[in-house]
Amino acid sequence: MAKPMPAVPLEEFDKIHETAMAALIGTTKKALERKRERGIIPRGVWCVIDGRIMYSKRRYNAWIESLWECPAESKSSESQSASASHGKAPRHLGAVKPSPSSLRRQGSPKQPVFVLT
Repeated sequence: MAKPMPAVPLEEFDKIHETAMAALIGTTKKALERKRERGIIPRGVWCVIDGRIMYSKRRYNAWIESLWECPAESKSSESQSASASHGKAPRHLGAVKPSPSSLRRQGSPKQPVFVLT
């Protein structure tokens, strides 16, 4: 008789199904599917094997790390340019423009609205 194989922990596998990947990163299978279909997650991170979508955890982590931008730390605050804006990320780094509705308008107050019945 053949001995049963010991169970291998899931953490040791690199290639996992889409459902398991969604659970691992804390999203739904549908959300992961949509990101894949829109091209947000590149093809090298996932692959179709026997009609099933498989993800590589190693490649997913490498892709996420490539998106992560760490600004170079300066050794002295004096070396920073005086013209640099503090506290704001440049637009090309994905900074979000504040909503125009949240801006307070300067000038005269709003006119009252009267409803005729």
